Amino acid sequence: MKRILGIIIPLIICATLVAQENANIYRVVYIKPKAGQKEQFLSGLKEHTKKHHSKGVSKVRTYEVVSGDKAGWYVRSSGPFTWADVDKYEADHNSKVHSAHGAKVLGPYIGDRVGPMYWARRDDMSYNRDTSGKPSKMTRVQFTHINPGMGSEFYDLRRRYNEVLEKTNSETSFTMGHLTHGGERHAIYATFRGMDSWADMAPTGPSLSSRYNEVYGNGAWGRFLKQVSKITKKTHDEMRVYMKDYSTR
Repeated sequence: MKRILGIIIPLIICATLVAQENANIYRVVYIKPKAGQKEQFLSGLKEHTKKHHSKGVSKVRTYEVVSGDKAGWYVRSSGPFTWADVDKYEADHNSKVHSAHGAKVLGPYIGDRVGPMYWARRDDMSYNRDTSGKPSKMTRVQFTHINPGMGSEFYDLRRRYNEVLEKTNSETSFTMGHLTHGGERHAIYATFRGMDSWADMAPTGPSLSSRYNEVYGNGAWGRFLKQVSKITKKTHDEMRVYMKDYSTR
């Protein structure tokens, strides 16, 4: 009996661990203040963040978008969540007290809003990901919209891309995200790169093309670009600046 239990108990433990849901979901909302009311909006945002987003699943990070199509907008990101955590967040967010306060101090000054959207962090497609849990001063976000039916090809492309970085000892770091709800669900991915300043945009070390040819042989970079062209519908990017006084995580 002891021998049987010694086999069954570890199996039960393993099954339980496999069944546990990873906390890798992020709730993202874009907000644009009304023209001429940025100061009022930010004042209300600071008050609302302190009052209703200072603990538990309600903690939030706020960024100002300073480049790209949504320059002048603000991004609010909460997580990482499990889907069960999303239920908890929404219950608090939609409570009478919480929603009434937001309507009072923010509602009059919001000109436009996009979201919420739910992004899944893809650790299997990230490289040298920052796991400190601390926000960077800036975040460059590069969005990739892929053509229908190209999910597996895109995954393979990113796998080979990361393999090149690993085999050439690249020190770059990024997290890959996938939009899972609130948009083109299978079609949009994004890389998130933490930065300290705009100076970090300057390239360092060998070019990606030379790295790629070093790993896969001469001409490999050209074949890679053809595959990118086939898979990709469009790309765009933006820079976000972290706003410490309007964040609680």
